[in-house]
Amino acid sequence: MPELPEVDSYRTGLDKMIKGWKLKGGRSIWQKACIDDFSIVENQKIKGFDRRGKYLIINLSKNHIIIHLRMTGRIDVGLETPKYTTVEFDFENGQKMYLVDYRKFGRVWIVDNPNTIVNHLGIEPLSSKFTLKKFNELIEKRSGTIKPLLLNQAFIAGIGNYLADEILFKSSIHPLRKANTLSGKEIKDLYNSIKYIIKKSIDYGGTTFLTFRGPEGKKGEFWKKLQVFRKTGEPCPHCESPIKRIVVGQRGTHYCEKKQKL
Repeated sequence: MPELPEVDSYRTGLDKMIKGWKLKGGRSIWQKACIDDFSIVENQKIKGFDRRGKYLIINLSKNHIIIHLRMTGRIDVGLETPKYTTVEFDFENGQKMYLVDYRKFGRVWIVDNPNTIVNHLGIEPLSSKFTLKKFNELIEKRSGTIKPLLLNQAFIAGIGNYLADEILFKSSIHPLRKANTLSGKEIKDLYNSIKYIIKKSIDYGGTTFLTFRGPEGKKGEFWKKLQVFRKTGEPCPHCESPIKRIVVGQRGTHYCEKKQKL
């Protein structure tokens, strides 16, 4: 599933590519992908782009288009409708923007206020509000297992499975640790790791596992820097012990049992 870095690559890339373009309309090719009235966007210009967690927000003259890619969605811009397109938007210059999604889980909304869709999300991990003090306040109220907590979008927005595994590895925290057992140093290490791993993934354009392509069709290259995710049986880059795989919160989870002790 595309996570925060992948969506952020669309935010910055599409801003350079299609900002200022005027919309003519659009349609759902897969009806469940968007049930809103496409006539709303007619004659509106794209003013800019925001991101909230894993949601891309396209700011129009009056309204907003919100896209959630879910598991296999990607966004293309071009002249010919790609296979597996579920939603498309038309521009006055003849170009189109497509949500391409072969599993058809991705969703599009056309709204007056983005908060109607994204208000449930937790703090943005790269925002100025995400300070160590704030993180301490958030985590001291929690007693659950740390890996599912990182994946909880109401806790911190935008972290998915590969980011969580890499964050926990860097901070030397076992994915089954309880949040209320973390020491002050571990909380600080976890906080720093969250910011470091997310920024590093953004620097590399995110990670491509299946279908993700950036706005210029480029694959995300952060997969080359992954330390544990999908590395089962490979030597840990820290101690050379074989990377283990377990299931935590119904998600495949990768860790080093020597570096990340329970």
